[in-house]
Amino acid sequence: MKSSFTTFWPWLAAALSGVLLALCYPPFDAGGFVWIWQGPLLTALWFAKPETARWKHGMQLGFVSGFAFFLISISWLTEVSRVAGTVWAGIGALLSLSFYLAFYFAAFGAFAATAGRWIIRKPDKSKKDLFGQSIDVLKVAFLNGAAWCGLEWLRGILFTGFGWNGLGVALKDQLLLVQFADVIGITGYGFVLMFAGIITYATLVRLVLEVKERKRLRPHLDFALGVAMIIGLFLYGIPKVSVAPKESINIQARIMQLNIPLEDKWSEDIKLRQKIIFDYRDLTRTFTELAPHDLVLWPETAIPGHFSFPWVQKYFNDHVLKGDDFYLLTGLEDSTLQGDKVFNTITLMQGSTETYQMHRKIHLVPLGEYIPFRNSFPLLKWIAGSIIETDFTPGDSYEPLEIEKEGQRIEILPLICFEDTVPRHARKFIGEGPQIFVNVTNDGWFYESAQPTQHFYNAIFRCIEFRRPMIRAANTGVSGFIDTRGSTFDRHGHTDDFPRIIQDEVSGSTYIRGSLPGRVEVDLNPPITLYARFGDTFSIALGIVALGFALLSFLRSRKQMTTL
Repeated sequence: MKSSFTTFWPWLAAALSGVLLALCYPPFDAGGFVWIWQGPLLTALWFAKPETARWKHGMQLGFVSGFAFFLISISWLTEVSRVAGTVWAGIGALLSLSFYLAFYFAAFGAFAATAGRWIIRKPDKSKKDLFGQSIDVLKVAFLNGAAWCGLEWLRGILFTGFGWNGLGVALKDQLLLVQFADVIGITGYGFVLMFAGIITYATLVRLVLEVKERKRLRPHLDFALGVAMIIGLFLYGIPKVSVAPKESINIQARIMQLNIPLEDKWSEDIKLRQKIIFDYRDLTRTFTELAPHDLVLWPETAIPGHFSFPWVQKYFNDHVLKGDDFYLLTGLEDSTLQGDKVFNTITLMQGSTETYQMHRKIHLVPLGEYIPFRNSFPLLKWIAGSIIETDFTPGDSYEPLEIEKEGQRIEILPLICFEDTVPRHARKFIGEGPQIFVNVTNDGWFYESAQPTQHFYNAIFRCIEFRRPMIRAANTGVSGFIDTRGSTFDRHGHTDDFPRIIQDEVSGSTYIRGSLPGRVEVDLNPPITLYARFGDTFSIALGIVALGFALLSFLRSRKQMTTL
């Protein structure tokens, strides 16, 4: 009869792996765990004795690990309770999304416990088998890395996708190491980190066994190749972080972050709404009259009104733009004349509203901007119905917006809200000539939780993948400037310790009211990266390899069973 420890340790190990991975992301930011988090889970998958079929056991352990990870890392979802007016809405949203996302870990667990299982061979003393164990480890590391990589890609596209907090995002401070994202994308780093993590884990296990059983060490070709891969990534990154454009133009931009509570923005108290409108006007006019600006940015749905409303037109023309030559880029809601469709937009104007260019958001957020199957699934309507009374209508154009400086046409690539976390969406805007990503967002829905910082960290990698700078204007959370290397620090010779984001200089908090000027260096001949050309081909190919190997392993096991 099994002891209670023998029964429960695999489940505790799986949960521990999920917790360690969650610690890699805000609010904890202990990114170093991304190299070792899988150790407890792999131990349970490979060495525990299952009471059911091995693939079932692996799936269950993977699910436990994934559920623990998402329950912690997206716990900010509970903040929707404050908007919905019931605590159960937030709890329901967190449990439902965590339950669904955990199945990607479950699929990995089933694969790692079967087709990707590491079986430690006893060395054949009659042969000079120097590298047999290393070859086994390399095979297992490659297959599991491929499976993880493919599943991260799938998670980012299935059911509109939620690819947040892939393994590579934990490396956001290791700029030299992540520059290869312009080739394989951030999902490709799922392979890199799983491959390296498994080699590290297997090396430690082998060292213990070699010392215990043989009293001497064997060559570790797998570890050498793993180290070589990491060194290669660093060597690739060194010139990438130091390269400067041959021809560039500087854009003088200013971000407005007013830190407006949602309760005020949509309050029935007309005075609160008027204060918001006057604050944007007064701050914008003050700064643009004191110094020249090329571009002023307001966040998503900055003011409580639709662009087509007559008072909104008059407000911009008579109080904000006033015929001046700066560009104003703002998030706004808009609607058709009949009022039957509502759009979430980025609108660009110069001098008057007659010059406007508008981009309508394409990639809408389920339960944030529309309720899927609104009338078919009462649970979804119960969770978000009080927040989303009317569904937004998606746009369909990937045409960039345009500004002009010194006779040079510069394209603005518009990303609204979570669109800056969706690489396949951002990729559709990429073209030749000078371009800038602009993201307007309102992370105030989640108050002072970890969500705005996680959002920002996931967005950083669009700049590396496509080698385009980004300006982010948030109502609250993280507003700032990101360069083509994924850095928020000024690289124009200044020595400030603080990055180019709006934050309190003492506490470091980004949940503040502020304004930030910045100079954006725009490459007049930016590269079209391999990732821009081929997208997630690397991740898809590895996923197909893993799937093919899983099918072969399944067929092989079925054949063995029929011959018994």
